[in-house]
Amino acid sequence: MTILNESGVPDVLSPLAAARSLPARLPGALVMVVGTRTEAYLAQTLSAALSPDAARDPLHYMILDADKPPEQGQMASRVIETCAGVSNPRIVFLISGRSAEMMGVDVRFEARVAARRLELPVMVLDPDPDPRSRSCLSTSLEDRALAALVEVCRESAPDRKPASVPASKRGGFLGGFLGRDRAPDRGVRRSPVALLGTSRGAAVDLSADLRRVGVEVSGSVPAIEPSSGSVAGEMPPIGEGTVVAPLDPHLTAACRTAEGRGAKVVRTLSPIGVDGTARFIQDVAAAVGISVSEMGRAREAWESLDPLRNRIRGKRVFLAGDTGFELALARFLADAGALVIEVGTPRLERRAMSSDLHSLGAGVDVVESPDGWGQIGRIDAARPDVVICSQGLYIPLVSRGHLCRTSLDLRRIGIHGYEGARRVLDLLVQTFERAEALDALDL
Repeated sequence: MTILNESGVPDVLSPLAAARSLPARLPGALVMVVGTRTEAYLAQTLSAALSPDAARDPLHYMILDADKPPEQGQMASRVIETCAGVSNPRIVFLISGRSAEMMGVDVRFEARVAARRLELPVMVLDPDPDPRSRSCLSTSLEDRALAALVEVCRESAPDRKPASVPASKRGGFLGGFLGRDRAPDRGVRRSPVALLGTSRGAAVDLSADLRRVGVEVSGSVPAIEPSSGSVAGEMPPIGEGTVVAPLDPHLTAACRTAEGRGAKVVRTLSPIGVDGTARFIQDVAAAVGISVSEMGRAREAWESLDPLRNRIRGKRVFLAGDTGFELALARFLADAGALVIEVGTPRLERRAMSSDLHSLGAGVDVVESPDGWGQIGRIDAARPDVVICSQGLYIPLVSRGHLCRTSLDLRRIGIHGYEGARRVLDLLVQTFERAEALDALDL
């Protein structure tokens, strides 16, 4: 495997644009962009493609005038007024970058004042915390929002009854070192598991799979109870004695925050694809002292995917996306029989993604912070069967005659868990079939 860093020019607007998706992903959250008219315009106009729920979950804006910066306390008052017009807000996120700092506005002080008066958490998120970094993920802001949510979680839970643990199955899958032929004692007090990720569907599905093998899932950050409408009120405790299982590989800031509170973070394959999901379930179970095997369940999942795998096998795939899921998707597609040519990712967190890197194999090039035009040149030369790309590359590539799907298409359908594996393959098969049907037309 070759890992390159091209240090290409990133989409520096993507974190600000991604702010539009936060209200939809975090029910009960009020999200307010603090900045100049230009920043508000960018957040309002460039993010429509990133968030299909933007019209339903609008952002709120606080426009700063460089000639007349707000007086101390004025911003806190504006936050309070905005909350008064919103139905049952449970947490407030103020997205504020360098423009407010250059005007001398102390946004964190204003947030503390507003929090005391509202009796709600008011958190400040910087869309670009490291000005030296030339690479950013469109999900960076989402990561920092979850880190802020972890900070407001309780650190301990009331006394609970011991979890009931099923008898261990024989054998192992993707790591027999987890233990064989050892039956865990019933009634043993196990550490609760908190899931970390904004995909509500993935949290629900994986919670069910973990409970199936005897793992006690105390909840998810953000909360996944559909009737609560809350991101802060019903979240699980995270602290000493808690095991945290991140659903996505890019949640590095949130994981560091959880570790800082004393929680144990499970480092394993992302629960994307059949083998990734099976390894995730086994390793999370092992972290709480339960030895299980998902070999049978994974075998059944692969067998059910055979018709789709037959259509994918041998197809040449180029992943040039911008979400941070590319390594896990490439690993799954390679396992399904596709030929992965190259994997591009805006940032490569080697500690968080080490398992996915090792499972990907030696014949795939991984390019960190790829240069967009350089990627287009390599795609033109390789002529892959399909390209999974960012929105910015989609039009240039399609105009050159390439068959493309955007990374947003995959996020919309849901890529986690056993069912997510089926949805990914089904989407690609449909893409190939439509392209073949168009090629067969006699124009």
